[in-house]
Amino acid sequence: MKAWQEEQVQLLLSCDSAADSFQRVTVLARELGFDYCAYGIRMPLPISAPRTEMFNNYPTDWQTCYQAQSYLVVDPTVAQGSRSTLPFVWSDELFASARDLWEDARAYGLEYGWVQSCRDAQGISGMLTLARAQEDLSASELRAKTPEMSWLAQTAHFGMARCLDGQAAAGSRGDAFEPGG
Repeated sequence: MKAWQEEQVQLLLSCDSAADSFQRVTVLARELGFDYCAYGIRMPLPISAPRTEMFNNYPTDWQTCYQAQSYLVVDPTVAQGSRSTLPFVWSDELFASARDLWEDARAYGLEYGWVQSCRDAQGISGMLTLARAQEDLSASELRAKTPEMSWLAQTAHFGMARCLDGQAAAGSRGDAFEPGG
């Protein structure tokens, strides 16, 4: 493992909360050339209503729009990420069924994106999105950076799941636990 990767793993594993882990992921995303990132994670329990947490550094107005328009229900990146763990990039084709979402995202500076979902043996699933306003993801950039971006997706999943699963375990023991973080 590269020294850089070892250092980042240690930093992510030393985080005390999912919010701290996400802040570290945000720094790493910037180092990879992305202005924005998002991480959504779904815990398998409780079975009747699995807990979902979402973290992002998107513009606040975009977050408000996304919620007000209920875009989560029609977001094709969520649908694609639930079907496959292979990475993919945002495209007109991907967003063909959600033109309003695509147009609104672009209006808020979310022009180019890369996505990869993860699943683990505990049944926890997550999805990392890296996005930026400028410069399309070229084939050469994807060849050069996909290994690091995929590594970040896996490492972020491990770090975020560790923090959130620990919170859930604390809640099941009767310790103080607040849904949503």
